[in-house]
Amino acid sequence: MPQRLPLLIRTALAAERIRRTVEHLHALFWDEVLWAWTRPPQREAINQIIWGRRTGYLPGGFTFGTGLSDWERRAITEPPFPKSGRILLGGAGGGRELVPLCRRGFDVVAFEPSELCEGARQAITSFPNSTVVRASYRDLVTAAQEHTGPLAPHVLDAPFDAVLFGWQSFDYVFAQSDRHDLLCATRTIAPKAPLLLSFWMVQGAENGKLDRLRPPIRQICKLLGSPSVRCPGEVFWPWAGFMRHLVSQNELEAAANGSGYRILYFRPSLASYPHAMLMPQ
Repeated sequence: MPQRLPLLIRTALAAERIRRTVEHLHALFWDEVLWAWTRPPQREAINQIIWGRRTGYLPGGFTFGTGLSDWERRAITEPPFPKSGRILLGGAGGGRELVPLCRRGFDVVAFEPSELCEGARQAITSFPNSTVVRASYRDLVTAAQEHTGPLAPHVLDAPFDAVLFGWQSFDYVFAQSDRHDLLCATRTIAPKAPLLLSFWMVQGAENGKLDRLRPPIRQICKLLGSPSVRCPGEVFWPWAGFMRHLVSQNELEAAANGSGYRILYFRPSLASYPHAMLMPQ
């Protein structure tokens, strides 16, 4: 006869299953509702407010103090990343990646859409050849296509030897068309430079039992007149805002396809944080 766990242990395990179910339902419901009832400009504005409050990313904060991660150090010290030169850094936050790059001798043009950019500016006062601009990835596209906007004076005057999209920032470019435009703009501005980017990854499709509730929630939102609809992989996290998980290597290849890039390597290991190096073709 198989052994049976004590009643107290069985009760605790049952309570844990209930807790996880409730948490999943809570996240599922708000993901669908918040994406349905906000438009892209609203999401970007909300993200900027949320990230502007992340003081840990400012100089003196815990995250800032961790500096480059192991995978970042490896990526910028092996080919094709250059050993010196000029770097374009997008989604720079408070300067966690920026300061180590400057210390390694790179001249960096960094940009960040949230108020964290003020912290990044303060962090590089001793590096006069580097600069921080308050701007978004949308501004980079505008600079490449129309030669206007806050980034234009900084990205059109000289070539770049490498481009780095700051940790996880590519997840904040939601639509496939926007990711394509961003890569095309980056390719235009830095036609010979490798591009390093990182991303979250969804493990498995949204096909669990509770995910069956997603279509009814979407339908109700639509009937009530919601201006948008959530797509698979899109989430809202209170500490990170609206973001999109990169589902697979195929999605990254789709983003690079037609924009003049090829994937040099794709490293999905969660142990080293999912990242990839793209090279202009």
